[in-house]
Amino acid sequence: MRPFIDLSPLEKRTNGNGLVIDSVSLEKILSLNRSPVYVTSLNAVAERVKQYKKSLNYFFRNNEVFYAMKANFSSPILEEIKNSGAGIDIVSIGEWRAAVQAGFAPEKICFAGVGKKEEEWKEAITGGLGYLSVEHLSELSDILYYLGEEKAKLKKHPKISLRLNPSIEVDTHPHLKTGALNSKFGILFEHFEKWLLNKKDTFKNKKDYLSWISPLKGLHVHVGSQLTENSIFPLLVKKLLDCTQFMYTHDIAIHHIDFGGGLGVPVNGVSFDGEDIEKHLHFLLSTFVNSARNYAQLMQLWQEDFSKLFVSVEPGRSIVASSTIFLTKVLFEKKNSEENLFCYVDGAMNDFPRPSLYGAIHHSEIVNFKNKSSIEKQLSHGLLKWKIVGPVCESGDFLSKESLLPQIQKGDVIAFFEAGAYCRSMASQYNLRPLPSEIFVKNGNIIKVI
Repeated sequence: MRPFIDLSPLEKRTNGNGLVIDSVSLEKILSLNRSPVYVTSLNAVAERVKQYKKSLNYFFRNNEVFYAMKANFSSPILEEIKNSGAGIDIVSIGEWRAAVQAGFAPEKICFAGVGKKEEEWKEAITGGLGYLSVEHLSELSDILYYLGEEKAKLKKHPKISLRLNPSIEVDTHPHLKTGALNSKFGILFEHFEKWLLNKKDTFKNKKDYLSWISPLKGLHVHVGSQLTENSIFPLLVKKLLDCTQFMYTHDIAIHHIDFGGGLGVPVNGVSFDGEDIEKHLHFLLSTFVNSARNYAQLMQLWQEDFSKLFVSVEPGRSIVASSTIFLTKVLFEKKNSEENLFCYVDGAMNDFPRPSLYGAIHHSEIVNFKNKSSIEKQLSHGLLKWKIVGPVCESGDFLSKESLLPQIQKGDVIAFFEAGAYCRSMASQYNLRPLPSEIFVKNGNIIKVI
């Protein structure tokens, strides 16, 4: 299922023959003596961007894929995404600086984030930022007044989008919900409605109001991450279009719709053909297109072929997750009871945080048996339920609470899959441990080691 990753039969996983990633052998990777380590196929990243662009182009000629940098900000990945023609979604001033340093054109950067400081959005705006998503009404006011006051000094204005909280429940981890009523993200439509009517009354004439509100050109929604079902989209689209219609009647012409990201990645990975992306976007965008045709004024604004509408998405996890494996070496094994088999590895919760943070499950495999002579004996025990834990000094340090693996020995190498998103980017130096290494491969070559 995983593009550019080929896993060998269990009995052949020794001497570095356990897997090949982007035509680079495990033997070559292990020879670098980096453990724990993330190994990423850059071709896998580029292919997913290509599939997103293809699906967007089917519906809208004016579109953009803004890669969500927070999923993985490693420099070779950013370079690959930039070279694939995508833009980038950022949520902090640090990410803004990293995006610019990576060579992204400022006009292809979208700055979101629920807690932007004034000096942060000002730095990005003066740097030529293309898109700015706001999540507070006071923030929107401050930005609009700033743009009006600095109009003559600024080379260009960013296109402002209002992030709407559609108050929709989704089936995902509570920490990954971003569009529900109890979520900290976005602005409720009824709050915006009241705010706009009050603001409109403060202007002496319509001309001043139109000049002030003119940078607001978009609506942005993002209901959550790890979404695996489409049933919420018809309701989401209706709320989005109703809000757009209300704004139109109050002289705000919306020409940018950002659907956010959130496409889930299953535990067994994604397919090479990008079928998951095609199905997801086809349902979402066809629902939007068909529903929009019931709004006559909006169709007049956007044209029948939607040539006057710019549509964007912000995928992160679904682009990079399956591009990467996390390799960690076995240090010890211990049997406390039949139900409590512990495998101690050199990777820990600070290196690979999703299991301990979210209870996330990542498929694991022994990809290299240290002793070729003992493979047959190790396999004879069948698959055992292992608790894979790390060296960090707390009981919450686990990489897996239940991995079905053969008998384990010191020196064996275990791989965790779908490790490209929210893993290395969330790593820390807890217990003053060094950050894990990274290896990037492409077309049979090791491109970079960090």
